[in-house]
Amino acid sequence: MKELKKYTGGDSSLRIDLKEWQDIGELPEFRNNPFLPVRTIPPEVRKYIDILDVSSNGVRIKAKNYVGIIPLSEEIMLTVSPKAPMEDFLYVLYKAQGRKVSIKELREMVRIGRKYAKEYPNIFHFLIYVLLVELEKIRSFGFLKKSKFNIQSKVIKGKLLVKESIKSWLKGNGSAVCGSFEMSKDNSENRAIKFTLWTLLSLYSPSLGKEIRNNFFEKYRWFEDVPLGKGIDFVDDVEEVITYRTLPSSRSYYYDILNLCMFFITHSTLEYKSPKEVKVKSFVVDMNKVFEEYIYNVLREKLNNPYEVKRHQKRTLFDNTSKYEIEPDYLILKNNKIKIIVDAKYKNEPTTDDFYQVLVYADRYNVTETMLVYPSWTGETYTESFAFKEKRVTVFYYDMLNVEKSERDLIATVMEK
Repeated sequence: MKELKKYTGGDSSLRIDLKEWQDIGELPEFRNNPFLPVRTIPPEVRKYIDILDVSSNGVRIKAKNYVGIIPLSEEIMLTVSPKAPMEDFLYVLYKAQGRKVSIKELREMVRIGRKYAKEYPNIFHFLIYVLLVELEKIRSFGFLKKSKFNIQSKVIKGKLLVKESIKSWLKGNGSAVCGSFEMSKDNSENRAIKFTLWTLLSLYSPSLGKEIRNNFFEKYRWFEDVPLGKGIDFVDDVEEVITYRTLPSSRSYYYDILNLCMFFITHSTLEYKSPKEVKVKSFVVDMNKVFEEYIYNVLREKLNNPYEVKRHQKRTLFDNTSKYEIEPDYLILKNNKIKIIVDAKYKNEPTTDDFYQVLVYADRYNVTETMLVYPSWTGETYTESFAFKEKRVTVFYYDMLNVEKSERDLIATVMEK
């Protein structure tokens, strides 16, 4: 337990940092005793980790394909960081969400947090620090304000609202009701930022450290005149702003801030009813889903006529009367005819079941070419080809250390078929 406290900087909450698929026994402080001092792991977080062994010393765990922060108990917090470089991870994440970002912009964002990352070597704390740095731009360049129509009855200001004034008089108030447009900080963008700050302060405070908590609280006070609200109904509006980039150019720095806020909000598996009724479970990014969406967006954006990409086209397994259905990840069409079936799997290597699955797809859709796409951390993209009677399976290893090159290589491989 002393080693754990030393490792987390002495906070009352203990923190363990792992990479994807890393065994806790690989950490220096756990090599002699690779067990966490807990009896059980909460059922709601077991799906995020592998339990390798259980002994009188506790539980031995291994990270899976979930990146984020996972509370293993009231005292122990697990953070799992991606194996890919931070800028490549963020690029994949944002592109999976349909956002148009450049790797160059993300490299600048990551550069900001490099120094801090040495002290807190996990994605959660790294991006928290980047968020704090980005928020300083609001102090330097100003808040985003939007025109808002305000109604007041105590001060005669703006346009007289006749209908509202009559209702007021009928109620015996005896005052005129006026309305005017004013520039206000109360908008979806600022509500999203305030909610993010409140979430991080309220739910993850033990893992942040005193200095960061104070920094967050200072910035939270900047938004005192922005209501916290009763939910996250601002999400759709903010997503639209990010997608279509509708903010004034003078407030373009809000995009990086909002991207980070959406990262924290959309990947926090919390139950939220009101500021007094919150229960946090974990904060995770399912990299299997992210990878699948990312590969789809790469294919969709970079394949041009005569190619077309379709998703999740269900078909019965045996015949039209069968109750069993199959659903490939992607169908690549050429001149309106299915040419290749592609499945993306976020795992280290293919299994026999993966081959069987994609060959069933090929048989049912009557195509010859299939492709399995897997992440790789070897520093290069490469392919392997396997023939099964008249069917062929190409295994494409997608280099996560250089995703821009991998995108080009994937498209080139598809077009060779």
